[in-house]
Amino acid sequence: MFAETAPQKPSSPPEIYDKGLLTRWGIVGFIASLVLAFFNIWLSITAIAISALMVAYLAWSMNQSFPQRKREHDDQVRKYPRLLQSYQQAKREYQEEIKHIHSHENVAAYRKLELLRILRQTNPHDGGNSKAQVGFSEAKFYAYLTHYFKDKVKRGLTLNIPNFKHHYSPDFVYIDKSVNLYIDIEIDEPYAYNSKVPTHFVGSSKDTSRNNFFLNRNWLVIRFSEEQVVRYPQSCCKAIAKVIASVLGDNLYLSQFAIVTDLEPMKQWTKSEAAYMADRNYRQTYLIN
Repeated sequence: MFAETAPQKPSSPPEIYDKGLLTRWGIVGFIASLVLAFFNIWLSITAIAISALMVAYLAWSMNQSFPQRKREHDDQVRKYPRLLQSYQQAKREYQEEIKHIHSHENVAAYRKLELLRILRQTNPHDGGNSKAQVGFSEAKFYAYLTHYFKDKVKRGLTLNIPNFKHHYSPDFVYIDKSVNLYIDIEIDEPYAYNSKVPTHFVGSSKDTSRNNFFLNRNWLVIRFSEEQVVRYPQSCCKAIAKVIASVLGDNLYLSQFAIVTDLEPMKQWTKSEAAYMADRNYRQTYLIN
């Protein structure tokens, strides 16, 4: 907030005598003399005399102080333009500073510094020899991921779960070590292929725990349905590039997808919907293509 106070504009030039004050004292003396005249004429005369002396003294004092008051006023008048100019200059500089602070470039630079500070707190993976079973669609989608994101996409990584002998193994991980950005990329199937057990449905506690685990390590989590990565692999890659661009403010990857359509959101299935799809072997409708 701008703290400086605007200089006070000089008042009207001083007069030798404050006629209002002198008049009030004269009126007071006159009224006092009238009142006292009902009791004692000498008191009335005394009141008039005192009033006259007071008026005379005030007039003399005003006359004596006038040169000093005139000099002070002239000094204020002389200094006021310079003080006003200095105040206005300081105010303009303050407004320019605020404008600079809130400029797009400055805000972007501040956000980037904050982002780098936050990403420095990210905990990386623990190992790289996952024995987790690879899904049907992962191999084909991995080819698309490495085509667009080169060697920044890894698979087979592991993350230890505290107080648990097993570990998490992401389907894919996007890693940008220059900024310590880690993205867990998952492919969700509606049910297990052989057992038909529903998976990744709305309200799944396993998925919630898993997501929170990665988020607590400062990772991002992107989940696609298996159907999305099979039918629209390029659009899925574009969705990943959009996330990277929104986080880092870098369109390097996103620029590759100018002619690729955006990925249409897909409603997450419920447990009963997943069971219904399992009964009808729904995964076969897109995996056989």
